[in-house]
Amino acid sequence: MSENEPIHITDEDIAEANRLSLSCPICASAVEKNISNESLKPVICANCHTLYHRTCWEQNGGKCATLGCGHEECYPYGTELGPRLTINYSDLPKHLPKPAVSPNGRSKELKAREKRLQKEAMRREFWRNLYDRILRAFKWR
Repeated sequence: MSENEPIHITDEDIAEANRLSLSCPICASAVEKNISNESLKPVICANCHTLYHRTCWEQNGGKCATLGCGHEECYPYGTELGPRLTINYSDLPKHLPKPAVSPNGRSKELKAREKRLQKEAMRREFWRNLYDRILRAFKWR
């Protein structure tokens, strides 16, 4: 049996994990976007895009706390960073093919397979019961 290869974590992996996190890395509290308290307004590291509370960013010396980043610039959450992809209803196809599923949500192939497996289980049970009855009749069990 071969040993698993070591996992290599890249800077892109760390940046993606930080983008997906909704907790401040300094205080570990949730970073919420609609806050009336100015000190808790979210800011984002300009390099790795990690979310922080404004106060936490400042208490960390005005730099990112993410391992390997240490960037000293941030911007408020929700700042427009460039062009955005916009999709209109007219961009979507008009007619989508319907999936081959039955009214209860299972496909016809799945229902046929389940029925076949049920029959096989019943057949096995029949032969097992018959065998047990023969053994009991001859008191071999």
